[in-house]
Amino acid sequence: MRRASDKTERTIEIDKTKIISAIIILVMCVLVIIGIVRIVRSFMTVSAFDVTGDSPYETEDIVNASGIRPGDKLYGIDRKEAERRIMALCPYVSEVEIKSRFPNVVEIRVASLTASWYVDFAGDYYALDSELRVLEETTDNQKFINGGIPRLTLPNIKSAVVGSTLIFGDSETEIKYANEFMNMVKQTSFKSRLTLVDIDQRFEIYIQVDGVFNVYMGDSTDTKGKLEAVEKALASDKLENCISAEIYVADLSAVFIDAEYDYGEVSQGEQTEAEPLG
Repeated sequence: MRRASDKTERTIEIDKTKIISAIIILVMCVLVIIGIVRIVRSFMTVSAFDVTGDSPYETEDIVNASGIRPGDKLYGIDRKEAERRIMALCPYVSEVEIKSRFPNVVEIRVASLTASWYVDFAGDYYALDSELRVLEETTDNQKFINGGIPRLTLPNIKSAVVGSTLIFGDSETEIKYANEFMNMVKQTSFKSRLTLVDIDQRFEIYIQVDGVFNVYMGDSTDTKGKLEAVEKALASDKLENCISAEIYVADLSAVFIDAEYDYGEVSQGEQTEAEPLG
């Protein structure tokens, strides 16, 4: 009985040794493979770029902004830093992702913002996104006009730096009412038709639609009701065939339109067919 037991113990011992040996061999193989991969990667350098996505920038501009250069180690790129550089130097870019593609290509995928407004400040023009982040500075606003981007007039603009949020307003009240108004106007059916939003003076809010309909809203009270009145006024038959019009919604109990028609007839002080809102 004792001999049988010794034999069993020796057999188990031999099995453990084989398992340990196999594990060591496997680990060594993995390490060798990793080493070979690293060596092969170290010889791979960047020689091409593949930039995809919607962007107002040229491929060369995005590549230059990334800081990645031909000849750099393909798998030694600091992708997070390159992405940060692109976001900082190309403000229209809202998202960026960089990948290395065997054997020598850097993939750069971008998604971009569009300008929601532009402002005039200190003689220059600045494109803004929907959150008032400055996207671009230019001395010529014609591209914004041609692109149908509405002009925005804000109270007390203090700073406009590309890549940063516009700073304006002397008080929290000014900033609050301006932001509230812009958020409401973005929900209207005529948002895409706006050519000017003037909220420089909170008691004399003025907007322009299609470049020909001038809307006087008075102060910032009941903004929602006034914007609804504007929507109804714009749909009124009284604006058919007119070449320009002034719409008064400061007093919701008496919404009026002064319209000039293409045959020269002027309609003075006619009330819209929309029901007074209040």
